[in-house]
Amino acid sequence: MRNRAAALYRQAARVPTKAAVIFEDRAWTFAQLLLEAQAWAAGLAGAGFKRGDKLGIMMATRPEFIAIEYATFILGGVVVPMNVHYVGHEIEFALDAGDVDYLVMDADCAARFSASFATRCPALRRVFVFGGEAPLAPHLAAPLVLDAVLLRGDPAQAPAPAEMADDDVTLMLYTSATTGKAKGVMLTVANLEANQDASPAWLRLADDEVILCALPLYNTFALNQCINATVHLGATMVLLPRFDALACLTLVQRYRCTSFPAVPTMLQRVLNHAELDRFDLSSLRRFCVGAAPVPAPMLVRLRQRIRDDAVVIHGYGLTESTALVSVIEVTMDADGTIPHAKSIGRVLPGIEMRIVDEADATAAFDTVGEICIRGPNVMKGYYNAPEATAQALLNGWLHTGDLGTMDAAGYFSIVDRKKDLIIRGGQNIYPADIEEALYRHPTVQEAAVIALPHDMLGEVPKAFVALKPGTHATPEELLAHCKVELAYFKVPVEVEIRAELPKGPTGKILRRALRA
Repeated sequence: MRNRAAALYRQAARVPTKAAVIFEDRAWTFAQLLLEAQAWAAGLAGAGFKRGDKLGIMMATRPEFIAIEYATFILGGVVVPMNVHYVGHEIEFALDAGDVDYLVMDADCAARFSASFATRCPALRRVFVFGGEAPLAPHLAAPLVLDAVLLRGDPAQAPAPAEMADDDVTLMLYTSATTGKAKGVMLTVANLEANQDASPAWLRLADDEVILCALPLYNTFALNQCINATVHLGATMVLLPRFDALACLTLVQRYRCTSFPAVPTMLQRVLNHAELDRFDLSSLRRFCVGAAPVPAPMLVRLRQRIRDDAVVIHGYGLTESTALVSVIEVTMDADGTIPHAKSIGRVLPGIEMRIVDEADATAAFDTVGEICIRGPNVMKGYYNAPEATAQALLNGWLHTGDLGTMDAAGYFSIVDRKKDLIIRGGQNIYPADIEEALYRHPTVQEAAVIALPHDMLGEVPKAFVALKPGTHATPEELLAHCKVELAYFKVPVEVEIRAELPKGPTGKILRRALRA
């Protein structure tokens, strides 16, 4: 069978009684997870959902998300995960931009709809709401809006999995809708087979893994390294409703978790937690880190406190490339330095990656340019956006918008996002350079740099920092530190200290929020 649900059928036959998902101390076995997926597939089919239809999923993290995702796969539909933090106009824009046919969502999300949402989302045929015991607004009424309980059918009535082709779109992920211009990234069966299904081997995961998932399920990080890895391998996933450092510590000890996909800020909070020392975390043998490199002090702390042979793998990827593009194992020399500390590693098998200059020609080694990707993992395109697709897939290569370099040994490094480049009086400044310098100060826990407009120089950098608990520093001290660490033109004009920097659902620091 050629269907994204095939792996779930396989594991339900191979290891039916093994725990697939553990959530709030309840285990869902692979056999139970398949039955749940079939129940939702039966209900969706009965509601008129058919092959090629798009199903939006906008619900808090829980096992039902996974069951509904795989129900959609069974029917040959397109899974459209949606950020649960979208406000009303962002939800409506995303639904309309993606021509979403059906939507399952939590009541608190549905309450954000405007009274005119039905006319703003003309493709939408049905909305199924979870937790709608309290009366919803009058505009959230049948026949368009129904109780999600009614959607769950008899698993015995589920259709057989639809036979799918290489080019069939099966997953559509949005780029950030906070800009008001959400674009649906169309990922095909072939994209996911080439990338998501290959990821467990690239990350050296085994079928006995117990994966701690504290990531939001609508994000490509969790979809790949948590949900798909679990089902593809027949592993077990311990699922948190949301990231919480103490909950992570508790569940690692209770369920002997072996793998922890996370961003550095999540690891930092776990390792800095006041109660860290009372937990046995020795079962953790693998950390898969995305969004930013692992600083040397964090690696030292991790190995001293958890286990000295823990494998830490840093991965680079983006939604338009399905998931991972390159990985590197983060190691440390005897003198405490991390080889290729800034590197995102070498490109993965079957994928091509290069650095191009402004003329779209391959740049020389160690020269800054845009990172471009080609391979079976690259998206089909942006949904209903041919101009944006043509711009992103220029000359057959995905232009990522990330600035980086490649050395003679094939190691790639991220310099910065193209749009985050600061040009001060003709001098190019990459915020990552300043942030790295700030991280070298012993009090700095988080750092981010943005551009401020300047009448004479055009742009100048401003830094925002959050300090480590129990430490103290003044803006003047941090500026003095920068003057020692950086060329004069890179020194920020100002350092603002905050209790915490704004972050997205995966823990990534949001520069756009600082700009605002």
